[in-house]
Amino acid sequence: MGKKILVLGVAQNNFLSFLYGALKTVYPDFTITVPSYREVKEHVAVSDWMYDNTGLKKKTTPFYYCKAAIVLMFSKHHYGAFFFMLFFEKKVSKALHFLIESVKEKAFFLQNDNFANIDTFHFHYMQYSYLRELFLVPEGKKIVCSFWGSDLMRTSDTFNHYFVKKALHRADVITCQSTEMREIILSKFGRTLYDKIQINNFPIDESVFNGIDTFLISDESVVNFKKDYGFSSTKLNVAIGHNGNPQNNHLKCIAALRSFPHKEKLHLIVNLCYALPQDQYDSYKEQLHTAFKETGIDYVIIEKFFTGDELVFSRLATDVFIHVPVSDALSATLTEMMYAGSIAITGGWLPYNTLRQLGLYYHDINEFDQLSGKLEGIVAHFEDEKAQCKINASLIRDYFFRKQIVEKWAKILS
Repeated sequence: MGKKILVLGVAQNNFLSFLYGALKTVYPDFTITVPSYREVKEHVAVSDWMYDNTGLKKKTTPFYYCKAAIVLMFSKHHYGAFFFMLFFEKKVSKALHFLIESVKEKAFFLQNDNFANIDTFHFHYMQYSYLRELFLVPEGKKIVCSFWGSDLMRTSDTFNHYFVKKALHRADVITCQSTEMREIILSKFGRTLYDKIQINNFPIDESVFNGIDTFLISDESVVNFKKDYGFSSTKLNVAIGHNGNPQNNHLKCIAALRSFPHKEKLHLIVNLCYALPQDQYDSYKEQLHTAFKETGIDYVIIEKFFTGDELVFSRLATDVFIHVPVSDALSATLTEMMYAGSIAITGGWLPYNTLRQLGLYYHDINEFDQLSGKLEGIVAHFEDEKAQCKINASLIRDYFFRKQIVEKWAKILS
């Protein structure tokens, strides 16, 4: 079954390494080439044992840049995209950037013999800037396009829609993580794509879940973690959002909790660990401080990307997890929190029907003004709520740890 796979698109290695690491573990005859990858934070150790970049020529010579420019002069696709940006969107700088990047990418392909030895080209994150190389793939090669979630539900500009739709119609297989996501794809890009779509989850980092099992009864470790990072040892620790991106709706959640009647029982937490643009960092942090102070509820803002045991402790230290982002496919943080016994509150607009079908216990809201009342009910019956959450760990392990997930990925990429 072994195939040679070239991975292109978004380079976020904390997701890529889980997928291809699981694949290589079960199917060591797969050869996976990833030209570019990075961790979310620079200080995090890179996990790349599963990649084979032997023979990959990354440094492009001037000869191939010139050759690429000549070749692209005869590309109808590139002319069409260029004129769309230039005359329809009227964005000169964007059109020029497209041309420059296209020449670079074509030169990279040419220098590597157009990757003639590759069987499958796997593209991650369906957004224009991550799909330009798809139109350089030689005819007859298999193309797999994988939606992550926010790429489907947070990108809606005209050119991006045009570009992604064109890419999807060229792809052989399209993957997403739920029936709800499939329906959104079909409604946005055309129902003729139905037969191409495969529903499958990404493999998860089992080490986090195994760590939760290990430290579940280790009160001392969690107590020390709480002291180190400003969690409360006497109040309910309520985490809002899974990273620093404003799309997590931190400010709307905090504002909704101004009316919470038992403020002395809560300790609110936001972790700005990643996904908050540097040019917004200080101003957004200040907005959070202001919003928190207006609630009259104790809080802490953490600025640490947790890994290893600390990541595990952060899950075990959280009593309630509020996860109501603008959009999401299926957050790893959410499943980790629920596995650790946290009581989850999610947005009713999120495509989490899979969780409901599995029988997982959690709450949802449809409007932010419902949040205070929902949390009040949880606090009033906290022990009963925790008891009902105990079923979640076994359900998550049975569903998300299935070997069939990796087996299906192997078939998709073969």
